[in-house]
Amino acid sequence: MARGFYTQKIANDDKNEISSYNQYMSLTFVNTHTSSVDIDIWVTSQLSTDITNTGVLAAEDEAMSLNSVTLTVDTVDATQDNLLNEVVYKSDGTLFGTCTTVSSTTSIVFSGGVKNSIANNDALYTGTRYNILKGVTIPNGTALQLDSSDINFDTNDYKLYITSSNASGLIDIITRL
Repeated sequence: MARGFYTQKIANDDKNEISSYNQYMSLTFVNTHTSSVDIDIWVTSQLSTDITNTGVLAAEDEAMSLNSVTLTVDTVDATQDNLLNEVVYKSDGTLFGTCTTVSSTTSIVFSGGVKNSIANNDALYTGTRYNILKGVTIPNGTALQLDSSDINFDTNDYKLYITSSNASGLIDIITRL
């Protein structure tokens, strides 16, 4: 198998998906800022049997639809961190769909429609998060490398994410395969 590397630039402090490959030899996180940057790295389950309650409830009924659906929500604020680009389920693992937009704290969008009907007060669940690194500081001009024993997971069952403490991100990722 040919070995190579790929690069990715984190340019904001939002939740960013790290490009997935079947097997990582290593991931290197390079701080490109003049001061330290804190990062969080986690995997999120994509399995309907491994889900966590977001605390967000549907505030209306929505029928199954192949068209884009905007859902009003309440109880806990919808945020980009807890719902954006996440697969959303009912408590029993029934798939609703993927949240593609968080319009406000009370409105989310499923641009691909919803696979099953949503009832008023249905709790919205997403894949369980498992932290790999939490609040790790990378000093300016340095890098942090994780090897395959640190970052080994099934890319069919989990997605890998990062956040940076800097609004401009200022983290370069080098993935070695």
